[in-house]
Amino acid sequence: MSTLIAPVETAKSGAAGSAFEITASGTTSALGREIRLRRLFGADGRTCTVALDQAVPRGVAPQLASMTETFAMVAQGEPDAVTITKGIAGHLFAGNPAPVPWILKASTFSVDFHPTYDATIASVQDAIRLGADAVAVGISAGSSVQVQMLEMLSTVVEEAHSWGFPVVCHAYPSGEMWGDRKGTTESVLYASRAAAELGTDIVKTWYTGSAAEFKRVVDGTPAIVVAAGGAPAKSPINVLEQAAAVVEAGGRGMTCGRNVWQAQHPGKMVAALKAVIHGGETPSEAAKLLA
Repeated sequence: MSTLIAPVETAKSGAAGSAFEITASGTTSALGREIRLRRLFGADGRTCTVALDQAVPRGVAPQLASMTETFAMVAQGEPDAVTITKGIAGHLFAGNPAPVPWILKASTFSVDFHPTYDATIASVQDAIRLGADAVAVGISAGSSVQVQMLEMLSTVVEEAHSWGFPVVCHAYPSGEMWGDRKGTTESVLYASRAAAELGTDIVKTWYTGSAAEFKRVVDGTPAIVVAAGGAPAKSPINVLEQAAAVVEAGGRGMTCGRNVWQAQHPGKMVAALKAVIHGGETPSEAAKLLA
């Protein structure tokens, strides 16, 4: 099933990026996908999403141990969406009069115990039942279990689309079979393209170091592409510079985890990222919001 929205350049003077235009209509599941995608992306077709699903993959950092407080600080910056697991959703959204659009993380790896295998931890039915706006799963391209990961992604895409849910794939070339090619533009493009080939709506993948190199990934991926925020940066300005490069390359924004919730002021970090991604501010100008 093809996505019934397409990116178009906005006609608004000075606006950043592109918006979504309806290219087909009807009371089908495609309408649900379109509406949910619009919730996750701004009017300009871009997103600043915060990942709060990292306790299982990377351990329980102090900020994740106090999830309610951390989420409250993140929410002050008004991110476009957050990515969380189903067991955390109730703690953050129950009784919340203005819940943030959210993506259910339905699979997970562990850097310590199963680094290249994303175990299934939730379902499309969970996303429907809990009021999520999309479902996300990960693949480890170039790993010995790539076959299983692709089969899992294909199954999720088919079911999610039948219910009108967008699918996000965290497509990383993290497999051991890449050798010294892991992390190259070619490996990132392969992972991203594989996810798109299976029908993924949004591909979240590794940033490749420059706007020119990331553009190769964006151009070769027939899906919405966003960049992962990556490992903790040396300075907040580095995160803002990456966001600017991603947008320059044609990417639709970033999903940041540790570089947001480990920041001194998480809400201000979100606001600064939004200034770059949505507002077209330079990193140096956006960094003033961190003061």
